[in-house]
Amino acid sequence: MCRTKQDLGRDEAAGWPRRQSAPPLGPRCALFEGADGAEAIAVSYLLDGMGIETMWCPGPSGGQGRRCPLVEEGHCELMEKADFVINNLGTHDPVRAAVADAIERTHQADKPVAVVTGRQEAESVRGHLQGCRVVEGPLTRQIVTDIAQAG
Repeated sequence: MCRTKQDLGRDEAAGWPRRQSAPPLGPRCALFEGADGAEAIAVSYLLDGMGIETMWCPGPSGGQGRRCPLVEEGHCELMEKADFVINNLGTHDPVRAAVADAIERTHQADKPVAVVTGRQEAESVRGHLQGCRVVEGPLTRQIVTDIAQAG
């Protein structure tokens, strides 16, 4: 049996065209973690308009799918490059929830991290991820703007 391993840790949005925008007033680079490519494009477009470059990671998948270097090795180049992080991978699936756990264990206090979760889980997630800002989703334009302005 041939097993393949697809590693994450590269910016999936690196080749996306950037539009002209105002110079950044705050953070220069965001990491958006989310499985939906269309949502990632929308977030990138919104942040680009604010003068913030966006990197995108679609997150891990179960089985023999994509692997997260932050979860497996405690280190992720994208996390290190980002001025702030928006994690929209969800907390239902244990493979994807492990990313938020790894962020909690490894991120620096000076790097704002927002974890978007459902309303019913928000309180328990807040108690578990005390170093992250837990935001009740679903993700909206206003939530992304608020996170970027706070970051």
